[in-house]
Amino acid sequence: MKRTIPYALLTGAALIAYFLLMKLFGLETNFYLRIFNLVIMIAGLFFLYRNTFLRGSHDRVGYLQGLLMGGQLTLIAVGMFIVFLGIYIKFLDPEFMKILGNTGLWATSNISITQAVLGILIEGLASGFILSFVLMQYFKASIPSRDSA
Repeated sequence: MKRTIPYALLTGAALIAYFLLMKLFGLETNFYLRIFNLVIMIAGLFFLYRNTFLRGSHDRVGYLQGLLMGGQLTLIAVGMFIVFLGIYIKFLDPEFMKILGNTGLWATSNISITQAVLGILIEGLASGFILSFVLMQYFKASIPSRDSA
């Protein structure tokens, strides 16, 4: 877990910075630009795995531990973004709920902040866990086998 936290914090900060950048340029209504969130998650997971498996880590980290590390990164980064988004909507821009209702996965504009946060949380966790699994397929060749010890 100690190794995962810096990458998770950087990934969460990148998600927040990207959101604020989209807001600054007035692009928060473009639903398709949210796909770049996947690129940010891929980058965070890739650097975590690369530095764990390819940089000669002193700890032996297996496949399952690698998946758990990816899950931890996802939970922390998405949780950090969700807390930020809740604070942003509640205190800074309550009108953003209308934008979420009109441009998101919801078919109605009458959603609550809880529904919006829960929807984004599920979306972020699902994508992060799937990306962890996919990237572990790439890095599993770098995991030392138990027979080599």
